[in-house]
Parts: sequence; structure tokens; C-alpha cells
Amino acid sequence: MTVSTPQVVSLVAVTIGAVLFVVTLRQLNLAATFEDVRRLGLSFPLILIPGVIWHFLRTWGWWIAFPDETRPSFAHLFRVRLAADAISFFTIRGFTGEPLKVVLLYDRVPPPVTAAAIAVERTAFAVMAIALSGLISYVAVRRLAMPGGWDAVFTLLSVGAVLSLAVLAQMARRRTGDYLGRFVQRVEAMTGRQLESRRVIRFILEVEDVVLSLLRGDRRRLVILTLLPIVCYGLMALEVWLVMWAVGQPIGMTATLAIETFARLGSVASAFIPANIGALEASNAAPVAMLGLGGGGALALLRRVRAMLWAALGLAVYPRVKSRPAPEAQPLPSTTPGRPQ
Repeated sequence: MTVSTPQVVSLVAVTIGAVLFVVTLRQLNLAATFEDVRRLGLSFPLILIPGVIWHFLRTWGWWIAFPDETRPSFAHLFRVRLAADAISFFTIRGFTGEPLKVVLLYDRVPPPVTAAAIAVERTAFAVMAIALSGLISYVAVRRLAMPGGWDAVFTLLSVGAVLSLAVLAQMARRRTGDYLGRFVQRVEAMTGRQLESRRVIRFILEVEDVVLSLLRGDRRRLVILTLLPIVCYGLMALEVWLVMWAVGQPIGMTATLAIETFARLGSVASAFIPANIGALEASNAAPVAMLGLGGGGALALLRRVRAMLWAALGLAVYPRVKSRPAPEAQPLPSTTPGRPQ
């Protein structure tokens, strides 16, 4: 029987996750972990609060990223986001979740507009997350006792974040012209082929038009999408602090941010593993152990339970999509001279 490429990828991902899970379990003191979990006790609902606020703020950020004239209701967008995240949690995040959001809003928002809103919100959060991770890690490796080598890695991340912010700032400037559109025109001139007539190319160019319009049209939107990732980052760090406090391991702000940073980077690197199995446990328990602290197992378990609860809620509120597509948005004015609409 022939094994397809997706099956091979899935098998490799699950194997890596299983290995990480076993290795993490072997490194943990299970007796101490069970005791830490018992200490969480009545603090469990309190510890879930930052995650609840985080989900609402992430949805608000996505809601803000839509153009005013095509923005869906917040409640429906919240359902769509939870449903897409729930499906992507059990598959490969990004490759499943983001396209599914476009599909679930098919009957309410034109697909290019939804794709553009996703791109704007994701870009803002990704760039700010990298910048914060680099900055926090730069401070952490100098103030905390951690293995060597991390300072070089996160210094490079900081440089990459600065470059990304510079590119985003350039795109956000109030100027005419696009980027992919001009590139396509140059390729057309060189090859003599009409690339814009192809559906995929046209869709990508339409998404770019909406993205540039969003970035250049509302400075308030840019300010919100710049500050919101910082608040969300702080909420997840607060969750770490609450867990450590509940298990009797109170820590300072630098250590809290360092743990959250390593956990976040591990989560991003392991996005291809379904349900983040093994990777979630390792990325949360490892930084706690590196700092010579207990409670890493409790933190990993808390975040596993929290992720499962939100995934279950996302499946429960999965919205139905009508077969009728959303009305086409008004065509945007061309940002490249001579480019047809």
C-alpha cells in the first residue's frame, strides 16, 4: 500500500510529539507534580481567567482588522475563531485554522477580505511577539542563571523583529503603489504571460489590495494592533505566575516572562505536531527546570487542560455556513498605474 506524503508528515509529527512526551515525563518528578496539581485546588478557575481574557482580546484584534463596511459581528467572529482553532489544534496549525476561518465566513464576508484581515492581525501579533521574545530573552540571559547559547539565539530574534517592524512600517506609510502587483506586472512583461487572469494570482492580489488599504487607512487600527499583542503576552505571563504562586513557587517578573517566552517559542516551533502533544509539555516544563524551580509539570498540565477545554468549546459552537456566498465587496481603486480592476 502506498503511503501519501501527508500521512508520512503526520506520522513523523506524531512520533516527534510522542518522543517529547516520554522524555518530558522521564525528566519530571511525578510525585512532586501530583502534589503541585493538588495544591492548585480552588485556584484552578482563577488561573483560567487570563486565558479567557486572552481569547476575547485576540478576537477583538481580528475584529478590528476587518474593514468597517464588511466587519462581521463580534459574537459570530468569536465562534468562528474558536471553531477554527479547535480544528487546527488537532491538525497542523496555520495550514488548517487560517483557511478554515475564510471558509466559515464565506457566507458573510468576501474571502479576500477575510484573508486580508487574518494577514493583518497575524502579522501584528507575530511581529510583536518576536520583538517581545527577543527583548525579554536578552534581559533574561543576563539576569537569570540559564544555560549558555540562548543569548545569541534571542539576539538574532531581536534583530529579525526590528527588520520586520521596519518592513511593516514601510508598508503602513501613506503612499501609493503595491508590491506583489508590481512584481506580477514585471514578470508578465518578461514572460509575455497574463498572470493576473489566473484565479489564484488574482485572489492574492485582491488580498494585497485589502491589506494595504487597511494598513494605510486607519492609524487607530495600527495602534491597537501594536499594543494588543503586548497585553496578550502579559496575560499569558500572568497565567504562568499564577500557577507558580499556587504551587508554592512564587517567582519574579523576569523569570515569569522568561518561562512564557520559552514556552511560546516552543509552541511556534512545534506547530506541525497535532494537539501539540509532547511539545506543549516539554516547552512549559523545560524552562521551569532550567531555572531550578519546581512546578513545571503542573504548568504543563494546566495548559494542556486549558487547551482541551477551549478546543471542546470550539467544536461545540462550530457555526454552520450557508451555501450562498457573501456579496462581493466594492472593488478597491488600483494602487498600481495601469493595473486593471
